[in-house]
Amino acid sequence: MKAKQAGILSAILASTCCIGPLLLVAIGVGSGAVWVGRYHWFFIIGAIAVLIWAWAKYLREKTVCDCEHKAMGGQRSAIVTLLITTALVIGFAGLNISRYVFGSVPPGAESRLPNGLSRVVVSVDGLSCVTCEIPVRHALRRIDGVKAIYVSAGTKTATVEYEPVKTNPEQLVAAINSTGYRASLPNK
Repeated sequence: MKAKQAGILSAILASTCCIGPLLLVAIGVGSGAVWVGRYHWFFIIGAIAVLIWAWAKYLREKTVCDCEHKAMGGQRSAIVTLLITTALVIGFAGLNISRYVFGSVPPGAESRLPNGLSRVVVSVDGLSCVTCEIPVRHALRRIDGVKAIYVSAGTKTATVEYEPVKTNPEQLVAAINSTGYRASLPNK
């Protein structure tokens, strides 16, 4: 395998943990998105390992060509491919890391708001990255009476503001559980 192909493979591995769940949710297989989300670090680590190998292969080939004083075939396309895939791998890894570093603590567990709405913070087991938040948010939006949603992989919670006359926390938990993630209400 050439360095360019290895670079492309690393970009595919890195994007699998982010784009894969979105595709699975789009085709209606949300539980598959949970599986990919559970193992997202394996995809990221694999992508980094393949990318390092691709750069080593490229540099080794370049060194050999320089020593033999001959032109390296496809050098420009290989370096452009490796630079782009390096940026992609760093970007996808950053999406995963940012939720842990910059995740904020949601507001209080369960409360009544002044405008007649209620707020509940639901624990969601299995959230691991930014794309894991999307199916949960999508499932909650489909419930009549939900007014605001904040899902955080960093804190593994979903904070929902809702109209208590139209829905209740149990329905919110059931909607999240339908995505394949495990939700539970806070202990009272």
